[in-house]
Order: sequence, then structure tokens, then C-alpha cells
Amino acid sequence: MKISILGITLVLLSVIPAITFKIQNSGQKNIRIISPTPSPLTAPILPVEYSVITETPVPTNTPRPTATPTPTPLPKITSGDLENYFTRYADKESVNRELLKKIAACESSFNPQARNGIYGGMFQFSENSWKNLRLLMNLNTDPELRFNAEEAIKTAAYKLAINGRVAWPNCSK
Repeated sequence: MKISILGITLVLLSVIPAITFKIQNSGQKNIRIISPTPSPLTAPILPVEYSVITETPVPTNTPRPTATPTPTPLPKITSGDLENYFTRYADKESVNRELLKKIAACESSFNPQARNGIYGGMFQFSENSWKNLRLLMNLNTDPELRFNAEEAIKTAAYKLAINGRVAWPNCSK
């Protein structure tokens, strides 16, 4: 049996005739049944099983799944591209092109995607080192650019120009 009171539906699981309920509304949407109380026509109070169904639920917006972004593939870098980058940025920064290549070979075997702990890219820059150098160069400091061959060579040539061989002590011997 269902009974509606104050916009709230009570579902009685077992019904005993002539029993009324004393209801306390606590100012919230839900109400509590305090106790079954006898009506003037009934005998002692008998236990009643009940469940309370609150007001009609308000539908909520279900989030729609978003498409998983497809990563943008990195452009294929040819050995000719690398040679051009080494020449361009070694000349621009007035550093030895062969030394720049030697460092890249030592640090990553010319792999722009190389990772080793906190170090990454062709010249194995840490994020902090990358950001500081790029600030000095007035260029984008995004550490993900360490994995871009041209940006890495440009930044390494600049670092070699300002710090010399000590910038890569193990690879510039």
C-alpha cells in the first residue's frame, strides 16, 4: 500500500488497519517516522515494516564520454634534417658542429625521444635546465620540447656557446 504525505510517498510493506503514523518533518526533504501511534479505535501498537521513498528524484545530467585525443605523431626526422640542424645552429652560435654531434651521439645516439630518469631528449636536458636555458634564449620553456630534435639542437648549441665543454663533461672529451 502506498500513502503520500507532504509530497513523500510511504510504502507500507505490511498493513495493519486503523494505524496512523506520527510524522516529524525535520525541514529536510526526507522525513522520519517517529513511531506508529494507535488510533482511538485500535488496540495496542503492533510493529509495522515500512520503507520511505523520498520525493521524486530529479534527473541529473550524466556526463558524456569525451573522445580520447589522438596524439599528434612527431614528424619523421631524417639524417639529412639532423645534419641541417647541426650545421644551422652550430654556425648561429659559433660552436664546433662536430663537437655538438659528438655530444648528441654520446648522450642519446641521436635519439630525440631518449629518456634517462629526469633527463630527456637528444642532449638529456633535465626539465629545470631546459626551462632556465630557454628563458635565457627567450623561447618557449615547455619541457616537452626537449624531445623535438630541432629545438634540442638549437638549445644545446646555445648552452655549448655560453658554457663551453664543461656543460657536458663526460661527452665532450
